[in-house]
Amino acid sequence: MSGLLDQWEGEPVTFWRNAWDIPALEVHTRVGSTNDRALELAAEGRGSFTVVLAQEQTAGRGRRGASWHSPAGSGLWMSAVLPGPGPAPHLPLLVGLAVAEAVERAAGWTGSSASAADDQGASGSARLGIKWPNDLFVGSKKVGGILCESVADTVVAGIGLNVRSPAGGFPDGLGGVATTLEDEGIKSLSFSVLAGDIVRSLKERCQRPMATLSAEALAGLRARDALVGRGVRTEERGPGTAVGFDPDGALVLERADGSRVRVTSGSVRPE
Repeated sequence: MSGLLDQWEGEPVTFWRNAWDIPALEVHTRVGSTNDRALELAAEGRGSFTVVLAQEQTAGRGRRGASWHSPAGSGLWMSAVLPGPGPAPHLPLLVGLAVAEAVERAAGWTGSSASAADDQGASGSARLGIKWPNDLFVGSKKVGGILCESVADTVVAGIGLNVRSPAGGFPDGLGGVATTLEDEGIKSLSFSVLAGDIVRSLKERCQRPMATLSAEALAGLRARDALVGRGVRTEERGPGTAVGFDPDGALVLERADGSRVRVTSGSVRPE
């Protein structure tokens, strides 16, 4: 951990903490993982919606230990302490919904009509889709991801969003599968506006731990489902057609014979 900042985005860090009405905020020039630091702060007794931001992560990670490319100045790398024990299986989807809604709000989109079937926003920019269990997509390319982790009774949500292309472009192997908000038409979006809207959405969506997804949250997820109606191959249940999510956060897969099964773990790849 290094480079703890007193000023960020033209204002004292305390200004943003007060503006977002959160108990604690750290902004680093560089950190290994914002999730690791947020878990440390939670263990020290910092309250729910404590937030850690970094301009660069040197050991950012995604689901199942995958590395997350998070160079300086190119993305929003942040983690938030959330209320309650966990993480519940549906929590990455709920956080993903909160982030998608925040991006839509920051980009000036109105309503909740985002759809995988219609990935063009009201302003002509591409909408965000949510790919089970924890990814944010625009069309066929990944723009962000969610990583929920817990220690004891503490749960932290890590959020990575590619805002603009890194200097020199994406590394080999990512250029064809990754994109950025700017590349998809969302330009001149400040990190502070985006982070503030995400904090607001997290407080709206995750203020109280829920055993299952509400009907309203499920509707929001289904409107943004990046896999619905598509043939997929799942690690846990094999091939089928993705037909949505259930209240527990499982992916519902329809088999060729019309039967349906729940996918609760492993990878999912569109065919």
